[in-house]
Formats: sequence, C-alpha cells, structure tokens
Amino acid sequence: MDMLIDLGVKLVISFFGLWIITFVTGRKTISQLTPLDFLSSLILSEIVGASLYDDTVKLSHLLFALALWTTMSFLFEKATTHFVKFGYLTEGRAVLLIDNGKLNQKLLDKYDMEYKQLLSMLRRQNIFSLTEVKYAILETDGSLSVMRKPEYEPPTAQDMGIEAKPDPFTVTVVDKGRLLEESMLGKHIELTEIESKAREQGFESLEDIAYAEYGDDGKLNVFSKKEVQD
Repeated sequence: MDMLIDLGVKLVISFFGLWIITFVTGRKTISQLTPLDFLSSLILSEIVGASLYDDTVKLSHLLFALALWTTMSFLFEKATTHFVKFGYLTEGRAVLLIDNGKLNQKLLDKYDMEYKQLLSMLRRQNIFSLTEVKYAILETDGSLSVMRKPEYEPPTAQDMGIEAKPDPFTVTVVDKGRLLEESMLGKHIELTEIESKAREQGFESLEDIAYAEYGDDGKLNVFSKKEVQD
C-alpha cells in the first residue's frame, strides 16, 4: 500500500513538474523542436521514469532533479537568445539550399540532403519541379521554406486588378453556452457586447449557443445547440 501511495505521489509531482518545465522553457510544437530539445526531452523522461519505479529514489531526489533541470533549461534558453553565436552552436542556422534558382551542392552534401528528399519536401508545398524555386531554406527545425520564381507564383488579387478584402480575425467567445471573456491572451471580450450581438440573432440566452466566434469586423458567427449534432 505504501508503495502505491509513493508511486502515486511521484506521478503527480512528475506531471506538474513537467507541465511547469514546459511553460518555463517555452511552448513549442513537435515540428519546432531542435535536436537539442529532442535530446533534452529524452533525458527528462529517463529522470522521471527511473524515479517512479526505483524505491531508492526519494521524493526529495525527484524534486531536486526537476528543479535543477528546469533551472538549467531556462538558463540555456536565455543564453541561446542573448548570445547569438552560442545560439548558432546549439540550435544551428538556417541553410540556403537553393539560391536564386541555383542549387548549392556543397550544402546539400554537407547536410546529407538527397534530391528525392528535397523534392518530397517541395511537393508538400505544391511545388513539383526544381525549376519553379527561386529560394529554398532549410530551417533549424528541419522544415523547408520556399519562395517561388515570380512566373510560377499564383496571381494575386492585385495582379488581376481586383479589390481584395482581408479575412476577419476571429476569436472564440462562447463554448457550450459559456462565455469565454479571454479565450486568447491579449484579446479581452466584453460580455455585454456579445450578449447584444446574440440577441440581434434571436438568442436571449448564451446557454442556447453551442459555439460562437467574434470577428474584428464586428460580426458574431453563432452555432446554436440545435444545429450541432450530439
């Protein structure tokens, strides 16, 4: 019984500890992880995994390891931000693989980039020939940023002489009948404004709304609970 309690406490501490580390060191998607981030996550998982099933590892040991790792990760992130050369050393640099339509074979060889791999990455951006590419940059997270040659760019509204209207920026304001006054940090929503817009569309109560989003054009898009399938 004592072993189960100890395991449960360690799990809870590990869960919140990893959550805190994520927010302290900065949130990244998997595609944004650098090789150093990946290795760091592996080591951290080993620390937590070893402490959970090793009776000789006490709670104080786990807390110390998580606190030390958080401090080191935080300082390392700050160092890569403030010291440019150190950042290049730890996270690498963006690499110009195609420069003004010309392939840089030396860099392709240096980073073990084969043509079939490069073409595969281009096809994901709806580019099916190297002749369409003006610049291609291999980012530090392994993704490829591409600029097409002007003659292969799709025509814009300006090119066609058409007045283009920007898409409105929308924020979720109602979720399952509940008002979200700040669903996005930095974008505060006024309750009275949303209620007024909802009444204009025949909703006397927000509880009748399954989902609503409010755009910077002043329009409230509403989906009633009757329109949403269970």
